[in-house]
Amino acid sequence: MIYEIAGLKVEMEPKFGRLTRQSEAYRSSGEPVMKVKPDQNDEAYVALNRYTEEDREYICCSAMFCRSIIHYGRFFLHASAVVYKGEAYLFSAPSGMGKSTHTALWCKRFPKSYILNDDKPVIMPEKEHITIWGTPFSGKTDLQVNREVPLKAICFLKQGGENRIRQVTEDRAIALMLNNTYRPRSSYGMNLLLDMLEQVVARINIFEMSCTGEPEAAEISYRAMKGK
Repeated sequence: MIYEIAGLKVEMEPKFGRLTRQSEAYRSSGEPVMKVKPDQNDEAYVALNRYTEEDREYICCSAMFCRSIIHYGRFFLHASAVVYKGEAYLFSAPSGMGKSTHTALWCKRFPKSYILNDDKPVIMPEKEHITIWGTPFSGKTDLQVNREVPLKAICFLKQGGENRIRQVTEDRAIALMLNNTYRPRSSYGMNLLLDMLEQVVARINIFEMSCTGEPEAAEISYRAMKGK
């Protein structure tokens, strides 16, 4: 079957319900530029955990997709992406550190906002602008939309006793993104990734935020990231 994910024609043959269901909105036609299927090394790794066959397929295809797109001018960020007033805001953090909780606060505080992707949105730097795509790979949830949206800002979260946000330097921003994306093993792939990261930090404001789970955290992050 042919899908169009993050602007790329992808050949993928889901066998189980989860990947089939979450990929349905991406069904397309035409000539694929890449093929996504479970890799033996990924399968061996996830087999060490108590995943179902359905979840193993989903995780392995997600990993293969995220590795492959670097060669097509795109990269994923482990983040939850929320869209408000036509612009995307990314919140990244290690698993369990509250990124999905924070974007859920946005959806409550700003009723017209929505989640573009809750785990693996794809960033695409171009000459004119930087955009972000939803993908069918959304972690433990099915919060994802097949849409391309301009990227406004990125924020890296950590838990804290109060809400504080600050813009970081370009070097710090690159280090944070490297810690939350796939890092190629080859020097060629790493150079491709670093070039994209440099394009992002040169044009997009990057923040770090210590935050609580209180509703005002959404208001504070929005004001800083929007530039108000």
